[in-house]
Amino acid sequence: MKISGFTFIRNGHALGYPFIESIRSLLPLCDEVIVNVPRSTDGTLESVRSIGDPKIRIIESDWDENERIGDPIFKRNTDLAHDLCTGDWCVYLQGDEVFHEDDLPIMRAAMERELNHPEVQGLLVDYKHFYGSFWTEVYSFGWYYKEVRIVRRDPNIRAFGGAQGFRTVDRQKLHVKHSGGHCFHYGYALDPVQAKIKRENFLKITRDDAGVSQELDNCSANFYDDDQKVKPFTGTHPAVMRDMVAAATWTYTSRNPLIRFRKNYFWEDIALIIKRCTGITLGVHKNYRLIR
Repeated sequence: MKISGFTFIRNGHALGYPFIESIRSLLPLCDEVIVNVPRSTDGTLESVRSIGDPKIRIIESDWDENERIGDPIFKRNTDLAHDLCTGDWCVYLQGDEVFHEDDLPIMRAAMERELNHPEVQGLLVDYKHFYGSFWTEVYSFGWYYKEVRIVRRDPNIRAFGGAQGFRTVDRQKLHVKHSGGHCFHYGYALDPVQAKIKRENFLKITRDDAGVSQELDNCSANFYDDDQKVKPFTGTHPAVMRDMVAAATWTYTSRNPLIRFRKNYFWEDIALIIKRCTGITLGVHKNYRLIR
């Protein structure tokens, strides 16, 4: 069995992405890692080269600063790397996502187990989304808690939804099983100043100038919403992230508890109580079809 990893990253330093840590978390799992680096201006390409691992294959692609079509840009650059994978399985990470080393043997075992079951088109990982800091974990709706990050090498499978996940070329959801792995998402754990820069960059790809200004003007002084439902993170971060986490000086505190029972949150609170008691998550869109 051969396993390919793939990703794309542009101006990762300027955006504060832990992209080097992300790539390093892929390497022990994979026989090759394809990294697409669209034209960058901040040394991202040189940093990827400096990792110096022979498993890494770097490709360079173009980037049009005036192209504001959002989702197709992300899908196109993800698929550029995906198309060059040669493994039986292809494992994807975005530049702000990191695998925990403790999960890699479990994920490899899942790929071996399902290798000869072609009806399994992909494998899920569970998500931990950090919000406001490295020690506050999202516990609310509007976030995805499972997503496809491992797919078969199949030209019929393409990136979908801003490369959040994958579907077939005719937009059908993939039939998947669990991999047993976890993906640590750090895109909303950045220093507030850096997080605002990251958000502005994303908006410039998806909106016109007026839309960019309007959303940024509505941000709080510390960027992060002060009423996000979070809980303390009590686990361990991936080893590749520990220096970055230890150097962080910012914190986040929500002004609201997890359960509020106020008019605007009543049904969300009921669903959260069900989740806490049973582990069942209600009302979350699933970008896949789970094989039982």
